[in-house]
Amino acid sequence: MKKVFAFIVLFSAMTMAASAQGVKFGVKGGLDLQNMKFNENVFDSENKLGWFIGPTLQISLPIGGLGVDISGLYDQKSTKINGETIKQKSILVPINARLKLGIGGEAGLYVAAGPQFAFNVGDDEFKWTSGGFENTFQLKKSSFSVNLGAGVYLSKHLEIGFAYNIAVGSTADASWNVAKDAISDDTKPKSWQISAAYLF
Repeated sequence: MKKVFAFIVLFSAMTMAASAQGVKFGVKGGLDLQNMKFNENVFDSENKLGWFIGPTLQISLPIGGLGVDISGLYDQKSTKINGETIKQKSILVPINARLKLGIGGEAGLYVAAGPQFAFNVGDDEFKWTSGGFENTFQLKKSSFSVNLGAGVYLSKHLEIGFAYNIAVGSTADASWNVAKDAISDDTKPKSWQISAAYLF
């Protein structure tokens, strides 16, 4: 409940700030492909597509082309691990520094980088039995990562972006029982994201 309230507060703050000069408010959505890395000798994981959507805010700084964007995104993705589907639901808060490079008219390119905070709002533990043994996969309640991205803005209102997200520290713990031995591992997922943003 606290996480939902925090998301509502963030959304309200972004909406109120949109009336300030040099600030644009909009909606951002897209797809991501997550790659969960485990010990290849123990765990078998498959990539799955996920999606995200939510409000976004862009602030232009009084220095040529520089700015900041902040978003509050609902993110849902799933991964299949040893035949079991793990679904993760999160609120993402990326905060990126941006540099715009005009190429004529209202079109141009941009590069962006910055931290991203993720808060789990779905199930945080998954258990199942395989071969008579219980297996456990547990998500962290929150995580921290870094975004590296670039994209194009096609007009004052529309832009398309690509980003590579790198987890800092583990985001989940796994425990498998194999041949009466308990084996543990953690994961540091990386993901590619493609997004579209419409700014009012």
